[in-house]
Amino acid sequence: MDNTEFTNRTFQRFGNWRTFESLIDILKHKSRFIIPEPYKSFVDSAIANVRGELTTVVPSNTILYRARINEINFEDREKEKIPFPPENMRHPPIQLAKPGRINPEGIPYLYCAGDPDTAGSELRPWKGAHLTIAEIKMNNDLDIADLTTDCENELWDVFFDELSLSFSTQWPPELKLNYLIPQFFSEHFKAVGLRGVKYRSEFNVGGDNYALFYGEDYSIVNTYCMETISVDFCFFQNKPV
Repeated sequence: MDNTEFTNRTFQRFGNWRTFESLIDILKHKSRFIIPEPYKSFVDSAIANVRGELTTVVPSNTILYRARINEINFEDREKEKIPFPPENMRHPPIQLAKPGRINPEGIPYLYCAGDPDTAGSELRPWKGAHLTIAEIKMNNDLDIADLTTDCENELWDVFFDELSLSFSTQWPPELKLNYLIPQFFSEHFKAVGLRGVKYRSEFNVGGDNYALFYGEDYSIVNTYCMETISVDFCFFQNKPV
């Protein structure tokens, strides 16, 4: 590769990242349902890359895990150890579906994880909190977007690093517009036939989360209770310059 080709490829690589930054601004403050060019073509190319190399199959009968914090009972604390029944561990009904990290309002997805610890960590429970863990069995082989794998196309790797981070990051209510990015791209994943998305956990290092788009793809086969026995935090002091 000569210097000119290297420069052009580097420009395109970081140009994709800059285009993504501009797209974020458009989704937040200008247009959410109709995306103008050249951003529409950019999104189409990004989704084609996902469909081509950033997918995985979750085999039928795989067990994933969903967690809910049990109801607090001040009169009888032992009742807090009673898990929710399986029918209460599906996604919420459409009329109650609030906007989430990945789902728009009124379009519920099932948020789950690859292991019980990750599922529980995403709720940020307090020490002593009791959680219901649901075992979720896949009814079919599911073709999903996989944002936990590295993109091998060097023209897109910086972009996909940022996209993956946008799926993993939780934001306070004041910054909820940041969720428009994973919501937008998840709609495009659905449009090309993908059944969900896999992404890294922000709260359990090494753990993976899943958002499943369609209720017919899974069954809740069992629930049980777990107690939170420890909670870890790490802080850094920002010293004035």
